[in-house]
Amino acid sequence: MNNQVLKVERKINAERKSLFQAWLDVKDFSRWFLSGELIGIESVTLDPRPGGKFLINMSLDGKILPHTGEYITIDEPNKLVFTWCSHATDNRNTLVTVTFTDLSDVIIENSKEKSQKPKTLVTLVHEMLTNDIQIKNHNYGWTSILEGLDQWFSK
Repeated sequence: MNNQVLKVERKINAERKSLFQAWLDVKDFSRWFLSGELIGIESVTLDPRPGGKFLINMSLDGKILPHTGEYITIDEPNKLVFTWCSHATDNRNTLVTVTFTDLSDVIIENSKEKSQKPKTLVTLVHEMLTNDIQIKNHNYGWTSILEGLDQWFSK
């Protein structure tokens, strides 16, 4: 079986602890975790602990598309590792690792004073995908999801 790996990154103006928590708080998660313009979130259930399961019911054209997984590693605020299974993985478990890296503080010129704003690099690696279609679809989905996270923090 072919094991393809997808990597998506996004620099976000927020502290990594806040970004990390956004992945584990069900209310927050439901507000930003959107994988495309036409896809909505019907419901989300998270049990954020190693061995805990999650269920994300996405909706598209009146259909419910369940996405399931199990948390493997929760290393706050550095790394999340979880399995990921959906119609887009041919209902096979795949592996997702999300890391949160503090970037050097960016100095912003404000009139006479300088202030520092936290910035975090969010890196998502999705492993065990089996073909180019899965890579393409997940690249679009994860890129949209990280854009949603960025937009949610820039409000």
